[in-house]
Amino acid sequence: MRKQLALASLAVLAAATATPARADVVIGPRVSYYFDNSNLRTSGIDPGLDEGDALDPADIAVLRTAFGVEPQLTTVSEGEGVLSDQVGYPMIGAMVNFGDDRDRFTLTAMYGSGEGDAALSATVSRTLTLGATEFIDLVNFDADTVSSTDRIDIELTWQRRQSESFALLGGIRYERLDTAFVGDLRIVQSVAIPTVIALSRAAIEGDPAPPVIPSVPPLIAGVRQDGTIQTFSARGGATAFVPFGENAVAFFNGMLQASYRPDYDVLTVIEDPSGLFSDSIAGREEGEFSIGPDFAVGAQFILSENLALDLRYRAVLFFPLTGVQDFSDARVSHGVNLGLSLRL
Repeated sequence: MRKQLALASLAVLAAATATPARADVVIGPRVSYYFDNSNLRTSGIDPGLDEGDALDPADIAVLRTAFGVEPQLTTVSEGEGVLSDQVGYPMIGAMVNFGDDRDRFTLTAMYGSGEGDAALSATVSRTLTLGATEFIDLVNFDADTVSSTDRIDIELTWQRRQSESFALLGGIRYERLDTAFVGDLRIVQSVAIPTVIALSRAAIEGDPAPPVIPSVPPLIAGVRQDGTIQTFSARGGATAFVPFGENAVAFFNGMLQASYRPDYDVLTVIEDPSGLFSDSIAGREEGEFSIGPDFAVGAQFILSENLALDLRYRAVLFFPLTGVQDFSDARVSHGVNLGLSLRL
């Protein structure tokens, strides 16, 4: 309802300005703007809508009497498509960096929110089987929604300097997305199954008048779906940094990350604007293991003896190894991060 920010290399500042063998602490605010394509990978905003409705017990009795067999109703998804925006997240937070000349640790916490449009179209077929005879209805769902997501990122990074221009990196990361899709839902279906039920009832009752064939007008209702997605990541790699000019350091961070997104619950509520109809559908989305690169490029500009400006671009790719998405259907999170680093 599927980003990365965080500072993998705050110790560049320490490398540029540190005093030998002295432990110190660096703090500072952070702002960022990140794009995430999780919406583009969403399988749909209506888990469970394609399950269909069970036959009414009275209708089952009518069909059993008319055909002499037990009626069976099955529902099959015929396909779905999603058209949505990549969500942008303006975020704000802070970091603290501590350690000595050799080992540095950076803890970063960020919070932000973003919105994006999402349109879903899905079709299911419902088949009523009566012995060797089948009656099939098609049901089409169209939803136009706006997604609103609150996002939290927390990351801890460790850096060990190997030389004046090279260091090893490692870390863990937690991400949480609280997402709500709110919009309008339109459902249109054919009437083959209601028709055979009406004809069967008329035949059993011996009604000489032609039965009234029920019509099913399109259902237009409001829809809301809520879900919370959590991702846990571990990563490792290296960073290289090179001073340029008198007060600036350029750097490149390259890491490999492995992430786990647990299964998560989704609640979909459909409500007729008139208040005559309301339904809640509880679903569960399958989790995902993924791997991919995590890299950042940027520079730090030394403003004074204890103050630096950090500017970077970061991108993280998540190639799924398990779950419903194909390996090629990667989630991508990328954007810019700006911060001040004050050495205490």
